[in-house]
Amino acid sequence: MKEFIELTENLAKIIGEMENQRKNVGNFLRETNSLTDLELTDDILENKLIVPVIKDGPANFKVAGVDGGMLKKSFHGIDLMLLKSAGVVSSYEDGKLVNTEYYPDSIPTSEPRTIMDPFNDMEFEINSNIERQIKEVQTTIETIEKFEPDILFMHGSVIPHTFVQDKGTLLGENYKRMIETYNKLFDTVKKKKTVLAGVIEDSRGLRFCEILNNFLFIHNNPKFPPEMKIVLTRTKDSNLLSHVLQKNERSLVFPYSSQTAEHPILKEFGDNKIFTFYIRTVESDRPLRIDFFGDKSVIDTANFISSLLMKMVGHESHGIPSVIIEACQRAKLEENELEMVYQDILNKTGNLSGLSEQRRNQRPF
Repeated sequence: MKEFIELTENLAKIIGEMENQRKNVGNFLRETNSLTDLELTDDILENKLIVPVIKDGPANFKVAGVDGGMLKKSFHGIDLMLLKSAGVVSSYEDGKLVNTEYYPDSIPTSEPRTIMDPFNDMEFEINSNIERQIKEVQTTIETIEKFEPDILFMHGSVIPHTFVQDKGTLLGENYKRMIETYNKLFDTVKKKKTVLAGVIEDSRGLRFCEILNNFLFIHNNPKFPPEMKIVLTRTKDSNLLSHVLQKNERSLVFPYSSQTAEHPILKEFGDNKIFTFYIRTVESDRPLRIDFFGDKSVIDTANFISSLLMKMVGHESHGIPSVIIEACQRAKLEENELEMVYQDILNKTGNLSGLSEQRRNQRPF
């Protein structure tokens, strides 16, 4: 017990020291922000690390949010999946909410899927994520086409987070179908006036720190805190920016990747460009990462997104825009829903071997 207590004390000390280092670096970045103009590069698109959000945004606008839900379970011979996606469209006049519409419905119907392909456990997990993303992106496309909102927020990034290396497999064919759906989304956005942005609430991104680290490597300065390099190589962006950004501030805009042509996913989208920034919408919550489709003026688009985000936050301790929160609630699936689908199939087919529970779920001990 004594060794355990000593171990946790040491861990707490290490965590505390690292957080203090991040805070010192964050304070230094805030102090130098007004004194230093950054040199613009392919990665650094603005001359300040910290950019105030323009408060005088549009008073009349239409904003949409889309999210998806999924449940899945493997049986002896088949895999079952339940998918749902929801779009919420809110209209504002003089800065006040005047109307809310839903797509495809206020209470969307879940869609059961039976997967009989011979995927192993890892492939089934990947395929499930592919199917969920296709469903969500298709709802996004249809929401844009029907309502033509000024901006649409996806819950998560605007590009897929799933990658399949072997394109010649059945899984690869499903991956190809997902990429085609995303490309259709980008084509739809180009034809409409809608701005497409993704809200990542728990980002593990490192790109901001990498860009800053590269900048410091070129412009070495004795005034930099000695822990600067350590912090930038061992810290997630959002963790550092929690000590840098205050409410109504965003980071500079930067490309999602510096090597689009070599990026395993971005290269699938040709000339379509994705950009990123972080924003703090409330004081008592961490910064959000925003990925957006940059087919128009990139900085103007970032300013437009930021100003609307600040209008969409309804809770002082939770920085997610309200339209995303509602879409998330309407796309949510309850655990018993998949069980109901399974029991209904079982009643119609009888006790088939392929519908048997896996042994790991039937252990008598």
